[in-house]
Amino acid sequence: MVGAATAAAGRAARGIGAAFMGLACASMIVGCSAREPADGTGSPEASALAVLGTFAAVGDSITDADSPDFAAGDIGDASWTRYVVDDGFDFAGGWAEWGATTAMMADAVGRVDADVLVLLAGTNDVAFGIPFEDSAANLDRIVEVVGIEEVVVVSIPPMDTLPAGAEAYNERLHDLATDQGWRFVDASAGLGTADGRFGEGMSLDGLHPSAEGARVLGEAIATALREE
Repeated sequence: MVGAATAAAGRAARGIGAAFMGLACASMIVGCSAREPADGTGSPEASALAVLGTFAAVGDSITDADSPDFAAGDIGDASWTRYVVDDGFDFAGGWAEWGATTAMMADAVGRVDADVLVLLAGTNDVAFGIPFEDSAANLDRIVEVVGIEEVVVVSIPPMDTLPAGAEAYNERLHDLATDQGWRFVDASAGLGTADGRFGEGMSLDGLHPSAEGARVLGEAIATALREE
């Protein structure tokens, strides 16, 4: 819808400023439940939510996106978490905030009870030129604090202004996940082109996935979770 796209674009523009100015605030999410079906009928889709398991999410604006109130479980169309929930997984909680670096996430997260932790973090670290060694230490701290044994680390989406930076980060992220015994999922691969930038319709600003991009990202994550 035009209104939703306009709101998402406005939020994205604000998020770019936040990302490059280092502005962020904490927003804890604990025990958020999955969305009820629109018809309120208690359909089989709703009853199957817990069958596939629960997931926690930690991230930045890629995860929070256009959510009216992510902390309350009111998730927007441009958040990949919505499509994981739609696929049948139950959202158990986590933390996500616009402009957050991995250090900010590590300082803000708390313990969450879920089957798997999905961690999509690092876009702002690349933007700020934070050494990967620091990012790696922060990611390890996030996993330790959240306290979930099963960890899925997701590749960060393309960055049209820093395509080589995002690609290099993801390569090192893959190696880190292997070393730490985490599962690496290149779910962002479906968003990009051969030159490392967003594909047509996948982003509104070259940094954040559009609603369609979030759907592609979320469905790839959900597929990976199903295969565990």
